[in-house]
Order: sequence, then C-alpha cells, then structure tokens
Amino acid sequence: MKKNIDLLNLPVPTEFTLPDYAGGSIANVPATIAQMLGATLTGLPALPEDMWQSLGRVKRVVLLTLDGFGWNQFQARQELVTAVSHKATITKQLTSIFPSTTVAALSSLWTGSAPAQHGLVGLRLFFPEYAVSAGMLDFSPLFIRARDALVDAGLDPKTFLQQPGVGEQLAAAGIPTFAFKGYEIVDSVLSQMHGRGVKESFGVITFADMMVQMRELLHKRAGEPLFINAYWPTIDSLSHYHTWQGTAVTAEVRAIFYQLQTEFLDALTDAARQDTAFFIVADHGQELTPLSHQIFLSDHPELEKMLFMRPTGEPRVVYLYTKHGCHEAAIDYINTKLGHAMTAVASQDALAAGLFGPEPFATNVADRFGDVVAIMRGGYTLFSEAERPKAHRMIGRHGGMTHAEMQVPWLGMRLDGW
Repeated sequence: MKKNIDLLNLPVPTEFTLPDYAGGSIANVPATIAQMLGATLTGLPALPEDMWQSLGRVKRVVLLTLDGFGWNQFQARQELVTAVSHKATITKQLTSIFPSTTVAALSSLWTGSAPAQHGLVGLRLFFPEYAVSAGMLDFSPLFIRARDALVDAGLDPKTFLQQPGVGEQLAAAGIPTFAFKGYEIVDSVLSQMHGRGVKESFGVITFADMMVQMRELLHKRAGEPLFINAYWPTIDSLSHYHTWQGTAVTAEVRAIFYQLQTEFLDALTDAARQDTAFFIVADHGQELTPLSHQIFLSDHPELEKMLFMRPTGEPRVVYLYTKHGCHEAAIDYINTKLGHAMTAVASQDALAAGLFGPEPFATNVADRFGDVVAIMRGGYTLFSEAERPKAHRMIGRHGGMTHAEMQVPWLGMRLDGW
C-alpha cells in the first residue's frame, strides 16, 4: 500500500483510509463466509482468522449489511446497539472498497472481488459501447430517466460483473444462498447481477418484515447448511439528508437494533440457532458534506475547457475525461488550485497502484475511470453545472477515502450462544 501513498502525494495516515484488499476489507468477507462453511471462493482472500475463527465450526451463516453504518456511527451510538454488540464475540474494524459507494461495495460483497476485478466501479459510469453515461442504480442514461435502458441496449445482467457470484459458487459446494432486501429492488438489474446462483430472493417491506422472514427461514431449514445475505438501506438514505449525526438517523439506528434484538435474535427457536453464525457489516460510512464545501466545474472554466464530456463517478470521487493532451494539465490545475479540497491522479496510475483492487482487472475497466480521478478531501464535493439544481439536497455523502467513509464495523457471534 506504500505505492498508493506515494502516488496520491497526500498525508494519508491522517486524511485517508486506504482499502485493505489483502485481508481487511469488506471484499474479503465472502471468502471468509465460504471458508466457515467449508467451501472455497475464487477472488480475494479471507479475513485474518482472529476475525472469525473463534466462532468455531458452523453450518449456517447470516450476514446483515447495514448501508451507511460506518464505524463512526457504531462508536457514537453505543447505547443504541449495546444489547447486540455486547453479545458479539468479534468486534473489529474493516475498510470499505474504493470507491466507497454502494453499487461497487455490494458487488464486492456478492463476488468476493475488488471493483477493478468485477467491473462495477462507480455510481455513474461511461459506456463507450453504447455512447452514453449512465447511473448504476437504474441503468438509465444520465440525461433522461429511462430505467433499465442499458439492458434494452444490450447489457446482460448475468455477465456484466466479470467475477462469479457468491451464490453460484456456494451452490456448487451444496450450500444454498438466500437474499433478503427491499421489495422495490429485489428484481432490479443490480439485484439480478448480484443474485446469480441464489436459491431464493425475498422482497421485504420493512426491517421488521425482514427479521421475521429471516427467522422463519432459519427455523424451516433447521439443521441444513445455508447462507443468508440481507441488506437494509435506511441508515444511509436518511444520512444523505440529515447527515450521519442527525436526530432522525439516531432514531433509525435505535429502531433497527431494537427490532434486530426483539424480532430476530431473541425470537429464534433453539433449532434455528443451532450451528449458526451471525455477522453485521456496512458497505461504507458517510462524510459530512455541507453546502459551503460544494465546488462547481463551471466556476473553473479553465479546467472545464480541458474536458470533452460531463464527468462520471459521483461528487466525492469524480472521473474526468480530458481532451487530447490535457490530462496532465487537468491534474496540475486540481492539485495546485483546488488542492485544499481534492487530489487528482491519472486514472491509469491509480489503477496500476491497486487503488481499485489488484489484478486481474475486468476487461475494459479502464474505460470506466476516464483519464483523471479526483478524490475529495474533508467534506468537499465536486459537481458539473448540470447537477447544480439538485446539489443542495444532500449534506451527507460517500465515495471518497476519508476515515468516515472507509471505516466500517465487523460484528460476529454464534446464535446458539445468544
């Protein structure tokens, strides 16, 4: 990782947390779960043994991903998570991946690979094969709302991620995978990408609904090997608008952990608990991004003239496509005149340094990064002029490498010991 520190030319120990793909990131979780279940996954290695082996031999693993529940939230709201965290025999800190954004992070959790390996490297990406930039939540062009338009254009959800899925690899070992997520996204294109090989996907309406359905499945399949992969987004959703410190976010964390305790952990039958491990992780955290820290490209016409198209990525990590011969000038402009707010590196250098993960890289993944990657410092954000009308709506964001965005909790326990 020293190469990254030199490359970024930043005081990384105090400003940024680098992704630890070698064995300390969320992308290492799938191999860990497989190893606990007696299976083997291709991709990144498992977490160190002290992060899971003390739970002993298990036949079933439940993983709950709480979107946006960063280490800072976990630490700041101990009184709300005490009943659960005190039962956890494993309490560790992991890093997210880079960029620390949901679509990339969940793809890592569903493949056990880094973004540069599975290919979904950001919220908004350029697709030269379709001559369009598109959002990766709805696979729609950025200039018009047309849900799943990329699929209509030829994108295949079953092959887009260039690493095999956790579900299909565990299925080959005789271990079924069950997915739990909101009913509105259970059949989405992104869920189809993640759900390769999944035995059954459950669409839920509320978090309580998820807890009830999960405990019923564990009871129904008592004694059988399985993996449950559950995802809930509301901490992140609220944090975007109220920041992770907001009162509404506090209330949501309280509600989630109360229901987790009462409707799942306390309510499981003895048969459902047997030989079952339970983990909580987050895909990323969030940084405070006040309106006073917003920067618009149109206020920097010299830089804007160096670009031949609207940036992709997102406001905390921006992918710039420069005109021929301008990429070094763009990097110099950003690091000289905007260096207090962001750092810029050549995309190829960032890729080669392992910032997006180690080789082997996904085919054509370099096309998705543009020529320059601009990574925000502190609470800064960078927008194109087209984004100005909606830029004020979110005062909490993620995608970058600050501690708040990159550090996430990893809690584990045996359910038969609850």
